[in-house]
Amino acid sequence: MTPLVTKRNFFVSSFLLLLVVASCQRSSLTYQPIAEPFALDYKIDRAEEEIKKFEQEDANKGIKKGQVVLYGSSSWRLWKDMATDLAPLPVVNRGFGGSTIPELIHYAERTVIPHEPKLLVVYGGENDLSGKKFKSAEQLFDSYRDFVSLIQKRSPKTHICFVSMKLSPSRRQHWAEVTKGNKMVKAFSTGKRLSYVDINPALFHPNGTVKSELYTKDSLHINPQGYREYAKILVPFLQKKYK
Repeated sequence: MTPLVTKRNFFVSSFLLLLVVASCQRSSLTYQPIAEPFALDYKIDRAEEEIKKFEQEDANKGIKKGQVVLYGSSSWRLWKDMATDLAPLPVVNRGFGGSTIPELIHYAERTVIPHEPKLLVVYGGENDLSGKKFKSAEQLFDSYRDFVSLIQKRSPKTHICFVSMKLSPSRRQHWAEVTKGNKMVKAFSTGKRLSYVDINPALFHPNGTVKSELYTKDSLHINPQGYREYAKILVPFLQKKYK
């Protein structure tokens, strides 16, 4: 009896796994959540002033559609030499400090959709997983798929590239959850107009120790040298996606 039960369990488990994968890889439909909803412990519109500045910039300079929009947290906002480091890619920096994936969703209609970017480069999730209130990698994954669903519906020709969450020295206690979240997003980002690029190799020595010289004093944010290391990975990868 035992072999039959084991065989049955195997087929049931395999079938359930296929269902999960299928639900995760739909091209542009509503994705089914895999975790309990996360109740925000912050105001979703807390970055309103920064967003208004983006809107004013768009009004003053005008919007050129079809470019490369980098959208996310302070990892983008603090990249002062982005245009130079990522040349010849035509980049638009839309990073705002402390942002989470739910905030990227909340402000996408005002900061991303008007640009109709050919390529949308997302950095997010690190703040989600390191907030005062615990958020699991699964909850982050659900949030990111909601974001992808929104962009796919509102700007269907946009290619979305998720840049891996970095393993920040000051957030070492969150590394396991960050690594798990990265793996989930990477596995998901194989569908049409989706991709994933890992920048963590630029931040570590071959022996696995952190390149502390690439960080600012807070051991959280990247310094100009660190951004240049980012560019060595991002430019060739993004150029292929931008063609």
